[in-house]
Parts: sequence; C-alpha cells; structure tokens
Amino acid sequence: MTMSLYDNAEIEISKERIKCIGIILLAAVILFAVIGWLTSPQDENGKPVLLLPEVKAFEDYRRSARSWLEQMTLLDSEIAGVLGEQVSGDLFTRSRQAQQMLQRAVNLANEIDQAKVPAAAAGIHDQISATGLFYLDVARLTMRWVGAPEEPTRESINEKLEQSRNGRSALQENQWMRTP
Repeated sequence: MTMSLYDNAEIEISKERIKCIGIILLAAVILFAVIGWLTSPQDENGKPVLLLPEVKAFEDYRRSARSWLEQMTLLDSEIAGVLGEQVSGDLFTRSRQAQQMLQRAVNLANEIDQAKVPAAAAGIHDQISATGLFYLDVARLTMRWVGAPEEPTRESINEKLEQSRNGRSALQENQWMRTP
C-alpha cells in the first residue's frame, strides 16, 4: 500500500485569516443585498416585488398602457382646445396647433401598434388600440375642420370624441389597468 504525501497532511488556518474571510464574506453579502434592494422593482408602497418574466412583461405593458391613457387625455384636451379656438386666434395658429395634435395622435397610434404585447394583455391591447385609433380619427377630422369649419364635420368630431372618451373611460376603469 502506498501512501500519498497528502494523506496525513493537516491544513492550518490562523484565526486572523478566518476572521478576515468572515469579514469579506459578510461585506459581500451586505453588498449584494444592497444591490438587490436598489435594483428590485417596487410596488407603490415601496416594497420589493419578485417578478417572473411573464409577470414583468405584463407590468411593463401595463406601465406603457397607463402612459398611453395619459397621452389620450392630453390629446382630448388639445382637441377640445382647438375646437374651442374657432372664434379666437388666426387660421395659421389653429392650423399649427391642429397639425401638432395630429402628429401626437399618429405617434401614439404607432407606439401602441408597435408595442410588444404579452399574451395575457391581448384583450386589453385590442381595446387600447381601438381607442387610440378613435383619437387618431378625431384628430384627423379636427385637422380637416380647422381648414373648413363646417357644422357636419363638427358634429362628426363630437360623436367620435364621445366614443373616444367612452373607450378611454372604460380602459381607466378596467381592473387590469388599476394599480395592484
């Protein structure tokens, strides 16, 4: 039987070295805990939330959808502003405001259309998309109305604006759009 050189060998580690290793490990644990706390997503109460990839994708989508609803609200007020300024303001100013409003509506519709939609949000995405297209249509009609302010066009704008507002209101009341 042959014995190797390491069979009876003892490893000696000094107490100072063990303390040093312990301090380094404790510092690493604290460092990783702080990094995790700072980078973890948090709910409205500031508590960290553990998200699975599907849940995170839905939360990201929900955050985008809330932003789109805010943009729709702004569009609504811009449309009302352009419609209300028919008497005051010159044609150039109203036309420029209407063009900017239309461009925002186009950008919003494109952003909604190009969004990555998780499977769980397919139904709500259809509603958001339809409402965004309603607002785009209202903005387009408003742009046309600025150049030729005719009463039938104004009535059509008011009807479609009401549809848009109803769609936006339904989305804001949807349980999936509310903050958890």
